[in-house]
Amino acid sequence: MRGPLSYVSVAVLALSCAATAQGAESAEPTPYRADLLPAVEPRTPDEVELLFGPGDRPWPEGVQAQFGARVRAEWPADRSYGAVLAGLGVELRWPLVTKEQRGAVLVPVVEVSHVAIDGELHMPAARGPRRVVLLVDASSSANSLASFEAADGARERVSVLEAERRALEHLADGLGSDWLEFGVIAFGEETWPIVEPGASAAQLHEALARFRSEHPSGVGRTDAVCALWTAWDWLESTPSGVEREIVVLTDGDAPFSGRFDTSAQRNASPCPASHRLTPGEGGSDPMQMVSFARRLHGDVTVTPLIFEPERRALPWRQLAERSGGSLVRVPGPAAIDAVLPALVASRIERVVARNATTRAASGDLLQADRARLAGGLELAPGANDVELAVESDRGTAALFRFRIYFAPDELARALAEVRERNHALEVRAATLDGEARAAREAIRRRALDVRTDSAPPAAPAP
Repeated sequence: MRGPLSYVSVAVLALSCAATAQGAESAEPTPYRADLLPAVEPRTPDEVELLFGPGDRPWPEGVQAQFGARVRAEWPADRSYGAVLAGLGVELRWPLVTKEQRGAVLVPVVEVSHVAIDGELHMPAARGPRRVVLLVDASSSANSLASFEAADGARERVSVLEAERRALEHLADGLGSDWLEFGVIAFGEETWPIVEPGASAAQLHEALARFRSEHPSGVGRTDAVCALWTAWDWLESTPSGVEREIVVLTDGDAPFSGRFDTSAQRNASPCPASHRLTPGEGGSDPMQMVSFARRLHGDVTVTPLIFEPERRALPWRQLAERSGGSLVRVPGPAAIDAVLPALVASRIERVVARNATTRAASGDLLQADRARLAGGLELAPGANDVELAVESDRGTAALFRFRIYFAPDELARALAEVRERNHALEVRAATLDGEARAAREAIRRRALDVRTDSAPPAAPAP
């Protein structure tokens, strides 16, 4: 559509199954992975698309264009939407959709005040026993400072490496499940095995304290390849029926170990898994990581937790995708402490939806199976900022924000306005028609008067 509102694009997104695409009027909306969508960054959208639910009749184009212009004018340019704090495998259904597609921000529009919340939380607890190895970035970049909030709410500035250590200690505090074992490996210029899977909480604390004492600071380059293969050595003997995973805490910078460099700057430090390294698999760390994923044959999933969100982290994303895992982003090192227990130990306490516009809340949406989300939330007419928070024992582990418009009787009002305008046009047309007929009659009368006045005198009688 082009014209006075050319900056507004309005369309209906197909969020339902193939039957709808073939012309069916009603179908269940397919879910989408909220954690895999990039956030809608703070700004006024150049374009918006209105999303109507399955079975809803889309509005006429003129009504959509007018409403779309209103949505764009009201958009808060200082607020982000979508996954605004991490993402933990949250699967949701319409109308919890706010994302950007083809340059347009997609905005759900509903005509009922109570929206159903339906989704799933894909967390490890539902999958059975697991053995996890945590890789901790201890390169020189981990010496930068970050804010860290203690359990009592006090904040202090610590190094990124120290923030990672404290998150691991808090994770160990809650260990006690017979379905989870985790070990820890640190990597920088070298690779430092800290504690193998199966250790008790006390042994984990002791090993982490020893690592803090022996390696107070991050060192050198980022030898991720050696750390990955060392983790695989630990996981290879995992019993049948126990899932194997690698979780990586890193700033997301491109790994560079120097181990595969043929120049004089080559990294010659010993690698605990040197028997696994094959220089012929590639002359760079990213190529070696691709080879690592290929040689795992899908038996181990890798989940990188990236705490510098502006980094592309392409090698880590490729590794996650090739291994069947997913890349998780958090807004900074301070968020690791809240996300890690949820990601590794599945210590989720509740999932709550809140309407930030009205202050209404849903109550706990997490069902007894600890995987399904179900409930509802009240909306107010107009724009509603709905937030979905996944709460762990360390705070908010994932946060999603959606902008949903509740537009009761919007179509009826628009049609009534059209009818009123049409009636006004009809009245005006009738008035103009009457005025035109009166004008024509006046002209006819003047013409008759002129002819009467100019008629020749009557002839005299003979």
